[in-house]
Amino acid sequence: MWELARGQISAFGEAKPLASWAEDPRCAVNREALRTRLALGWLPEDAITRQRHDKPVLEHTFQERTLTLRGWADQSGIKYHTLYNRIAKFGMTFEEALLKGADGPDFTMYITAFGETKPLCHWGVDPRANCSTTTIRRRLTQGWDPEQAIVEEPQNRSTLGTGIPHRAYGLSMGLEDWARHTQIPVGTLRYAMDQHELPLESALHALGWSPQSEPAAVHDLITITADQLLPGDRVLGITTEGSPAPVLTVRRPPADQRPQPGVPTSLPSAQALPRLARPSSAAGLRR
Repeated sequence: MWELARGQISAFGEAKPLASWAEDPRCAVNREALRTRLALGWLPEDAITRQRHDKPVLEHTFQERTLTLRGWADQSGIKYHTLYNRIAKFGMTFEEALLKGADGPDFTMYITAFGETKPLCHWGVDPRANCSTTTIRRRLTQGWDPEQAIVEEPQNRSTLGTGIPHRAYGLSMGLEDWARHTQIPVGTLRYAMDQHELPLESALHALGWSPQSEPAAVHDLITITADQLLPGDRVLGITTEGSPAPVLTVRRPPADQRPQPGVPTSLPSAQALPRLARPSSAAGLRR
């Protein structure tokens, strides 16, 4: 039972079980309301004495980050009332309620970044995440590299980047900003420039990007098995949890942009520039 798991509740220099505190003359609410308040993280003294409509701001700390319950709902993509009910009605701890993630398959697919593989909903509350779970998922569907999608702060592009500026097509930005602007992983840009000693504009041209390029297509994020892979799929994460065979999270391009079987594909080259091969670590796994 919840009371046994909670044990003795200490307040006002005393320690006694929930039932005794509910009968204490200082208690302003009934036993069930007191239980709910304590489950939500209220300080015992506040939970006992505050009137029903006098609610403090609730804050919860997870992995050294402290937010209000509503702030965690925004960060995690979990609806506020869902998060609240998991704690108040179903007796979950805050960590259990948070790590269960948002309802629906969009937030449970596995993503690999920084040498780790875990559900998207867990990346959203990871200390390295500088944006919400919803933003990370949207970025992944737009073709962002997983690590960049997690750590990039959602700020105005003109204020981003503190590294050495690189000039191309009349613009000057740091390489991280160029990666976000072009939606080409920063590792791919750096490899192209360093490996062939190219200026940024030539590297972008050789990789097939120009200011007149069509807007990046929105891809589908799906979970499949290995035998369901199609040409053009990019693997973002692999897990074997709960399945006898590996389950892959992939970003799948629209049907009209998939490579055709038997048709060789190559990167466009810039005049006499050597053809650039993207490093596997930056470009991801492709079938």
